[in-house]
Amino acid sequence: MGLIKRKAKRTAKRAASKATVKCRTCGKRYSNPLTHTCTVRTDYKRRHAAEQRRQKREAAKARRKAAAGRRKAAAADRRQKARGGAGPRPSQPKHDYRLCRDEECTRHACVAFREGIEACPLPHGDG
Repeated sequence: MGLIKRKAKRTAKRAASKATVKCRTCGKRYSNPLTHTCTVRTDYKRRHAAEQRRQKREAAKARRKAAAGRRKAAAADRRQKARGGAGPRPSQPKHDYRLCRDEECTRHACVAFREGIEACPLPHGDG
């Protein structure tokens, strides 16, 4: 008796594939089109999380800026108290070299302006 060799039967790889259909929109397989609900994937979660992180950073930045303002105000208050509450220092009176009539004034701009007027051959209103 000899052995009879024959090819093995081919079996379907996926018998259920004939009963299901792939959705053109979402790519999911379904068997009943009436009960299928598409699940389209979006990047909403990622964008929402990024927006939350941005808002959190801006809030922290605003808090740091407010704290810096409070520190500056406190330092100014301490400086004012250290001076005895005298308030801001009075500024020097303005000294315009063109209007200076003091012949003994030793400011550089005043001296240079006087020398320039003396050396100028044109008539001026002073003379």
